[in-house]
Amino acid sequence: MDKLRAKVHHWRKGGGSGESNQTEAQRDVIIPDRNILPNVLKADFHNSHLQTAERITNNYNTYGGITDANQALQLLGNPKGCSWDPSRACLDGTRLNHIKAILSWATSLEVEPATSGARILLVPGPAGSGKSALAHTICEQLDHKGLLVCSVFFDTTGQQPTAEDFTVALILGLSSINDSVKKAIAEIIIENRTLASASALRQLKDIILPIMPTLPTNRNFVVGIDALDEQPNPATLQLLQEHVPRLPSTFRFILTTRPARQVMQYLETRPHIISFPHCLVGDISNTDVKLYITFRLSNTNYSDSISDGLLAAFVAKAEGLFLWAETVLNHIDNAFNHAAELADIIAGASSYWTEAETAVVKLERLYEHILSKLEWKDRRFVEKYNIVVGALVTVREPLSRRGLAALYSPDGITEDDVHGICMLIRPLLQNYCVDDPTQPIHLLHLSVQEYLVQRAPQHFRIDSEVHHDSLTRLCLLTIRRELTAENVPILGYSDGDWVWDLPEKRPEIPVLLRYSFQEPLWYSIQHFDAHWDFVREKGNKKLTTLIHEIVVENPRPILEVVASTRSMIDIVSFQRKVLPHSSTSLAQARCMAKIYISLAAFLLGQNRRMEALPLFQEAVELYAPYNPAKCLDFAVALEFATSLAFLGDCLWDKDRVEEALPRVEEALAISRQLALTHTREARPALVHSLGTKGDLLSEIGRHDEACEVEIEVVELYRQLSVDQPEKFQLPLAWALRKLAWSLEKCNKHEEAVIVALEDVEYSRKTIKHSLDTRADLADSLQRDAMHLCAAKSSPDSCEAAQEASEIRSALAGEDPKSNHSHLADSLAYLTSYLSNYGREAEAIPFSCEAIALYRQLAANDLSTCELRLSDALHNHSLCLHNIGRSAEAVEYCQEAVDMRRRLVDNDPGKYNPDLAISLNSLAMHLDNCGRAAEAIPFSCEAIAIYRQLGTNDPSTFEPRLSSSLHNHSIYLDKIGRTAEAVEHCQEAVDILRRLVDSNPGKYNLDLASSLTNLAVYLDNCGRAAGAIPFSCEAIAIYRQLGANDPSTFEPGLSSSLRNHSLYLDEIGRSAEAVECCQEAVDIRRRLVDNDPGKYNPGLADSLSCLAIHLNDCGRAAEAIPFSCEAIAMYRQLAANDPSILPLLSDSLQDHGIYLEAIGRTAEVAEFSQEAGEIKRRIAQSSPEEPDPVL
Repeated sequence: MDKLRAKVHHWRKGGGSGESNQTEAQRDVIIPDRNILPNVLKADFHNSHLQTAERITNNYNTYGGITDANQALQLLGNPKGCSWDPSRACLDGTRLNHIKAILSWATSLEVEPATSGARILLVPGPAGSGKSALAHTICEQLDHKGLLVCSVFFDTTGQQPTAEDFTVALILGLSSINDSVKKAIAEIIIENRTLASASALRQLKDIILPIMPTLPTNRNFVVGIDALDEQPNPATLQLLQEHVPRLPSTFRFILTTRPARQVMQYLETRPHIISFPHCLVGDISNTDVKLYITFRLSNTNYSDSISDGLLAAFVAKAEGLFLWAETVLNHIDNAFNHAAELADIIAGASSYWTEAETAVVKLERLYEHILSKLEWKDRRFVEKYNIVVGALVTVREPLSRRGLAALYSPDGITEDDVHGICMLIRPLLQNYCVDDPTQPIHLLHLSVQEYLVQRAPQHFRIDSEVHHDSLTRLCLLTIRRELTAENVPILGYSDGDWVWDLPEKRPEIPVLLRYSFQEPLWYSIQHFDAHWDFVREKGNKKLTTLIHEIVVENPRPILEVVASTRSMIDIVSFQRKVLPHSSTSLAQARCMAKIYISLAAFLLGQNRRMEALPLFQEAVELYAPYNPAKCLDFAVALEFATSLAFLGDCLWDKDRVEEALPRVEEALAISRQLALTHTREARPALVHSLGTKGDLLSEIGRHDEACEVEIEVVELYRQLSVDQPEKFQLPLAWALRKLAWSLEKCNKHEEAVIVALEDVEYSRKTIKHSLDTRADLADSLQRDAMHLCAAKSSPDSCEAAQEASEIRSALAGEDPKSNHSHLADSLAYLTSYLSNYGREAEAIPFSCEAIALYRQLAANDLSTCELRLSDALHNHSLCLHNIGRSAEAVEYCQEAVDMRRRLVDNDPGKYNPDLAISLNSLAMHLDNCGRAAEAIPFSCEAIAIYRQLGTNDPSTFEPRLSSSLHNHSIYLDKIGRTAEAVEHCQEAVDILRRLVDSNPGKYNLDLASSLTNLAVYLDNCGRAAGAIPFSCEAIAIYRQLGANDPSTFEPGLSSSLRNHSLYLDEIGRSAEAVECCQEAVDIRRRLVDNDPGKYNPGLADSLSCLAIHLNDCGRAAEAIPFSCEAIAMYRQLAANDPSILPLLSDSLQDHGIYLEAIGRTAEVAEFSQEAGEIKRRIAQSSPEEPDPVL
């Protein structure tokens, strides 16, 4: 029996036709130059300090000696402060671009041709931007390079350095250069000791400038100055402005400062001063701020509680401002729940943050310090401050100073006014641009706005409600003044009577981008409603008058620009909020409704249903007070019916079918009544209402009713097309498509084909008049192919799909950009139809072309093409598999899997089913390449996905799970893990039993297939007795199925009977085994009569089995005829297929056993000898696999 079991091939990998028979082998194709700025370690403010270079111990051997030189220098005194502080330098890895650029400038010996003296690099930055940290870092690195002469830090606390401290520090630093310089300085001071305590200007003129010739010329001399804006005495600024250029070109000054007016007016426009081009705040600093925050958190014991999302929100909220980030970090260090407090701060919901001395208060003291320096006794300044700063903290998006001035021009504000105020508050602005009036003005940080609006002292504070009032008024004035056809030429695009002419093709909404408008008009259109929401006195007569003019008396211009700019303003809701009790006459209502319907129809045509819906609703409500359903005026009633149908159409598109249906029924009733007296005029409205009703019925699954409605729609369009074919043939084609789809849903496939063919014919007629309709013909052909496929008309569906592809190919040749995507989809469809009907070899070239196009499209826009490319790769792998090119199938399917993994990363819920399908297919391809062990991980992953999906939707995913388990058991058995195969196949059987309970007709075959395999695995584990009940059950199912369709199910029945005989024989029930195997032989004889080439191997196999069972019953003589017949068939098969030779050899050897059993020993040698010769030939052709029998 062992030999018998080794010889007989028990099962096929897919004996049935359900999901369990293959690994989801086919799937429908679905159409469808900035700098990175680093960070700061600390921004703490320490006492002012200065630094002098201390490098060389000088020894004077000339007359006067070292003592005289040192004593002379001591007369200068000690400048306040100490050296630069490495603990205040930037965090390693931050501000890299800034540091590199500054050091490159400071160390370069190149001389600017336009200037001959010393140069200054001005590094302005707003409050809290990390200027001091940058200054400490630069001074430290220059000191290490031996280039720093001195540094001065004007901090905000402690005794501040003076201009004299600066010049003394510079003199002492120069004296450290070499002995000659030190001696020259000492001699000047000894000669005139009053210079040691002279003013800074005199020390510069009489000590520093005279010793310049003694300095070496082969190096630079760098001076660092930080927080220059904190120096209240203008003497230092005057030195830098007027006298620094008299120093040699080897001198480099690096100044960091807030961009305060008292500093910038001295320095910003001087020829020897260069402004540093890299900003210190804003988006460009986000990377550095994140690095700083991450470093700080890494040194805490609560870093793990800060999620990635919370960290990202923290970084975004910081807006590139280091001081804010540092203050928050210091604050949450002391919080009870660190992560919760951080989340509250980001959400603006922490009272602890706003009240703690170490939190917001620290920031606001800085803001108050800056504002306190302004001239609050100047009435003109205060007036302009309130207007300009009030605007800056209230606008919904930043405006430029030119735009802001234009918006506020009715209030007398000029561009100079805006610029003047911005220069004064520049430390509180983010990178304010002096030279370009069109650059948006950004506040330094949200905390500045919150301070000015909520907590600033009264004379600094801004009343935002007052400014919302002003901005509402100014926006409305701007719209009234500027929104004209002269300024916006597209205005009026929705006007005309076309709106009631339903078949009329609407043009697309013209697109208006921001640069199409003057800045004040763009801002006003986008934000006037938001400002109104904050207005305190809603009854303000001036405002309501303006609003009435713009959104009631003539709303078309504002509606058109809102649609063209894709603004999110809901004009109708705004109108109701502002003017809730306004009433209109019927004439006014009709005029308004026409405007609303025209714009809404445009929006609906471009799938902008959310914006269209309130316009349709308002149009219907405008008619309602006049009872238009019973109105004697035909035009009013027709307009109302049309509005109702449009509303129903829009509600349907919004998945609000239950609300839509009553509206459409009302429209239909009115239209039918009107058609009785005004047939020609009312028919378009009637057919529109009917068409919408058909869509609604189809949406809620009432397909039979939808078919009836759509048949009437088609008939009406036929009648309309008789008089106006050019106008109604295209709508008729669309109606035919919808009818065909409804028929398909009702399983009326042949009727759907007839309707689809009519659609194709109409499209062919249309194309004769206009080549522009070729794409419509391709769409019709594609739908026709789909219906033909459903009706099992394979050649016709392939022919229609091929013609569609040829049209798409021609269009793509004329306009590749617009048509390549459609061509790729069409080729993918064609591939699917060809492969569905066993024409994979023909499908492969089309599939390759589709893949190439999808790759090209994905290179430009991966997000829209990756799914379709993955589908094409998956289906291509199946085509290759079906023609025996499994190794290539593995490559394509692996790529599909990789792509679908990426899609799952972005949207697991949407793409996990697709990934599971491809994983199953990849496992199947690997198994077919003899790589079952490699198939198992992919099969496991597919099973895991289906388990997860099945928990929420068992009806959809349990069948796929059972299929995956079934196939997985096959791979396990092939690599010898048969016990595990039993477990997985048992689970597949359990699932299929449940499925059969709910739908026997659909899942019985799958259950029979899994039962057959489960029996095989149990037998392979030595559990033949355990296999028999499952085998019996499989046989019973196949008998039941075969009673109605023997040609389909008898092959499976014969296989199950043959295997069942094996199990019976193995447990000693050989007589029963003979009966089962005899039935298998009888069935296979019938199958061979119809298709010998397909079923001869199975018949030979069953004959061999029957002979063995007869012999085991002691009926060797009866076994001989069946054995002879098997040998004859194996000889015939082996002539064309050498792989049959081992079976022939076994049969010959078994035949010798039967002969010997009945005493025909003389004949035994002949058969045994032939069997041995075959085995030797096999061994010679495959020496690496010696036959164990030999």
